Amino acid sequence: MKERPLQSRIIYGPIDSRRLGKSLGVNILPTIEKTCSFDCLYCQYGFTAEKQDRAGARRVDLPYPAEVAEELSAALAISGPLDAITLAGNGEPTLHPSFRQIAEVVARQRNMHKPGVPVCILSNSSTLDDLNVRIAFQSIDRRIMKLDAGTEETFQKINRPGPGLTLNKIVEGLAKLGPIEIQALFLDGPASNTAAAEVEAWLGHLERIRPAAVQIYTFDRQPADPGLVQVSRERLEQIAAAARTRLPAAKVNVY
Repeated sequence: MKERPLQSRIIYGPIDSRRLGKSLGVNILPTIEKTCSFDCLYCQYGFTAEKQDRAGARRVDLPYPAEVAEELSAALAISGPLDAITLAGNGEPTLHPSFRQIAEVVARQRNMHKPGVPVCILSNSSTLDDLNVRIAFQSIDRRIMKLDAGTEETFQKINRPGPGLTLNKIVEGLAKLGPIEIQALFLDGPASNTAAAEVEAWLGHLERIRPAAVQIYTFDRQPADPGLVQVSRERLEQIAAAARTRLPAAKVNVY
């Protein structure tokens, strides 16, 4: 496995995503460093040098909405068929101080160039107490939100959030957000979220959140912590089976 280098441009791809198909990526964060409110042990971009909240996100090196619109328009004109346009990139996209405006211009460019292709986001769920973020999500078709842990101890150990971020705060925000998909990465090694009690607690949170879909997977690139161990397909399928039992209306997939 190789660590993925930071995205060097606003628009990247299209890439073949195991979860989203042919996806055109939109990176609205700096290209020289990861910008995130978490410091996850498994991150493919390495450790976070300085965890940030939305208010502290630096304006320098961040693209303006007009820049995003211009580059996305040019990329969509030549991209060919797509399955998704995805806000992701070098950290947590909702930390951008103009995230609401960017979500709107991305949706507008999609409508002009690729009507019917969903606008997606991969988010760590840490900014849901921000009204502008919640409004921005109205412009996004697929809100794919992170929830890896069942207990506070495991959340702190694996996701290593910034000050003031707790698992309960994350779950409360997700429960109020509306139609969402949950993405959950499972791992073993020095830290693990696969024990029966941990999975049971995680399932309890899902029952409260009621997601439309659940994506279950393990890492497939070099994690920030090289001591982590991938979870077997068999164990992932066991967790998925439990999720299907508890959430019969949700679409649960293993990747």
